[in-house]
Amino acid sequence: MSRCILNHIKYVNIVRGCGRSGHGTIRSVSSSSRDDKANNVKHITILVQQGASIQELPVIVRKAGHREFVAYCSNKVPQEPNAELITASYENIADDNIVELKDTNQRSAIDILSSIERCLSTNGVLSLVSSLSGDELTAEICAYALEKLFRTETVFTLRNIEQTRMFERLVSDLLEMGDTTLIISVMSKMTNLLDLTHTIRSFSNELLMRNSDNHLSVDEICDAIEVCVNCGQRESGEKFWTGLAEKSQEITEANLVKVYKVAGMLKVTRRMVISMLDRRICECWTGLQAPAVVSILASLEKCQSPPFRTMQILSRWLSTNIHCIDESHLEAVVASMIKLQHTDGQLERSLERYVKARGVKIQRQTLIVALLNYCTTFRVRNFHILNGCSEYFIINSQTLEPKHLKSIIAPFGLLNYQPTNGMRFWQTLEASVDRNFGRIAPGDIISIALSCVYLEMFPLNFVKRIFNPYFLDVMHQSSRPEIVGRNRMSLKLFDTAMALECAEYDGPWLPRDHAARAIWHDGRIKRILNQINQNLESVAGGMDCFSTCVCLAQLPMTELHIIDILLHPAGLGGTWKLRPRTERNIHTAVLIHLPEHFNSTGEYLNGAQSMRIRHFRKMGLKVVTLNYETLTKIKIHPKELNEYLVGRMKNALPAFPA
Repeated sequence: MSRCILNHIKYVNIVRGCGRSGHGTIRSVSSSSRDDKANNVKHITILVQQGASIQELPVIVRKAGHREFVAYCSNKVPQEPNAELITASYENIADDNIVELKDTNQRSAIDILSSIERCLSTNGVLSLVSSLSGDELTAEICAYALEKLFRTETVFTLRNIEQTRMFERLVSDLLEMGDTTLIISVMSKMTNLLDLTHTIRSFSNELLMRNSDNHLSVDEICDAIEVCVNCGQRESGEKFWTGLAEKSQEITEANLVKVYKVAGMLKVTRRMVISMLDRRICECWTGLQAPAVVSILASLEKCQSPPFRTMQILSRWLSTNIHCIDESHLEAVVASMIKLQHTDGQLERSLERYVKARGVKIQRQTLIVALLNYCTTFRVRNFHILNGCSEYFIINSQTLEPKHLKSIIAPFGLLNYQPTNGMRFWQTLEASVDRNFGRIAPGDIISIALSCVYLEMFPLNFVKRIFNPYFLDVMHQSSRPEIVGRNRMSLKLFDTAMALECAEYDGPWLPRDHAARAIWHDGRIKRILNQINQNLESVAGGMDCFSTCVCLAQLPMTELHIIDILLHPAGLGGTWKLRPRTERNIHTAVLIHLPEHFNSTGEYLNGAQSMRIRHFRKMGLKVVTLNYETLTKIKIHPKELNEYLVGRMKNALPAFPA
């Protein structure tokens, strides 16, 4: 592991500034009025290397001699003797006015705190504190006096007294004598008092110096980062990474979640902290509990590009604990994996084992939705997961919430998977839709109907209810314009598919689209067409024997119905019109399939692309399919490319009989 902090590195004559030279830039830090200690701190940036990664990270340096500073990031650096920290804890006495102290002056301290609570004005609190001797003014009393002021006074009043001698004495004595927990507790009360910049900066500087002295535990560093960020001192919060780096070996399963949480609050040093946690989680993942894993994943969602090794470790944790994980936690883990766009074979096998073991015994409907959403997102066509979810749907359809119906049915159509329980599944679906038709959103109804068409299960019983003026009015009024546009296009696609494929269909019900408009076509397909243009000319027999990006007048103007390459007799070109009843198997539609058109293994086409092929064959075209990834690999080898194209042409799918 690369060393990521600097020990005993002197920056000579650094007060004059070194610009952007070797190790970093110098920025002056606002001095605190409590003592000269804060004036001996400078904020700089250093270059830190971990393997091949080099980052510019902020640190603080402390004055070591005349016009000399030292990078004060380690407990190995000589330290000044500190005053003994008072560790007696206190509780807020706003309600009870009672504090338990463990010294001989217990009664006196309670009386002072009670007197502070009884004060009705700022002057009363400050006068009472000013009358106390140095021995009586402990860190706990200073903290309570400040909290009393924060609770009772406005920001305007506090700003007026912030520079007074007595207020500065309270702050100075608290920071000098108070323990870290006490300082963080008082600073957390200032999250709504961000105008007290001088006081907040004094607190953050004190925490930074204690961090540089290596006096903070991992938990205290995390609390310090959180309170600094919440108080508007993000730059100060970024510099605590040095303490975490020094105490990285103290990061265990007990505090790992806390460090991940604060990592999401950082920006400049986030990658460094996440990289450090990536190494630590490899050593302590076995001791993590389900709530901790859920929290870690939630924190990683806030970080861009979480480490792949971390995600693999969490997948391994799930595989190890899948037999005892709670349904709510599993649902949260699956949802986070989807948001983080991570899947692997281990994760898929874990979910498969869970569905095989639990199946219809699963209590949470949302867990079934999450599992099917996982399959859809990552195009996982897993036999056991999909069949287990279909069995759950059949058995629990009576209690299924209508809003979940689309999320359960649509994945089967998108993945082009016919459940093994066959007619029972579709009969249950028909009964559920009939029972809940009025409680399902119109867009969801259309998605369910289209998913059925993908699998050639035509929902004839619901056609009249879909093409109903009331249904169409609800569809147009209940959604935003862009959603209404998508629903209308899906409805047009459903109407066309039913008219082409279902002999009992009375449609089409919608008018043909005659409006001229642009259709989005994937740029990858356009580029590969340009790159293989000469090879296509050779295979087709000339430039006038093929056309690219063709739309048929008989089909709706959608991306799904674009023919990437159309092979036709010479000379037809743009004037060509298809006569599906008389001209069959004369023209050839060549379709280029992208990786997302297949399932995760690349073996099965999805439902939409399978329906696309059926539609062209219904129109009397032969259909040839080309794999985009194969074309990109062999495009620089003309001979292999020609052989591939010719071989695919020989295996063209014929048109369906008229």
